[in-house]
Amino acid sequence: MMVTGVGPALHQFGGLEWIIFLVIVALLLLFGPSKLPELARSIGRAWGEFRKGKMEVEREIRHELAREEAGGEVVAPRDQVLRAARDLSVPTEGREVRDIKLDIAKAIDRVDNAKVIALAKLFGLPVEGVSAQTLKEQIIRRLAI
Repeated sequence: MMVTGVGPALHQFGGLEWIIFLVIVALLLLFGPSKLPELARSIGRAWGEFRKGKMEVEREIRHELAREEAGGEVVAPRDQVLRAARDLSVPTEGREVRDIKLDIAKAIDRVDNAKVIALAKLFGLPVEGVSAQTLKEQIIRRLAI
């Protein structure tokens, strides 16, 4: 005997489907249908911030591991190297990071002190009371060429 109607359709739902359904009903009752898009946007923004924070933590971990591998010396991550190359008008397209670092080291001697200070800040170096020449040397050391 075949049973038709709503009964068999409800038996097809598992535990997870019921939980999702009850959450949606609870959200509709609590916030109303007009507030749901705003709630969804808020959840989306929060999720985006969470992902951004997670990526930042992962980047910091990679940076620390690279520093440990270099014997305690801080090594500039790839994104900092590429930003410095862009600031110095060093071409990056289709080139290896090592070659880009060499060109940055060559170009840094030809820039003015303001640009050296900006690059030092980009690499996270302290600039107060430090000469431009010392900053250049620290940047080149940070490149780990």
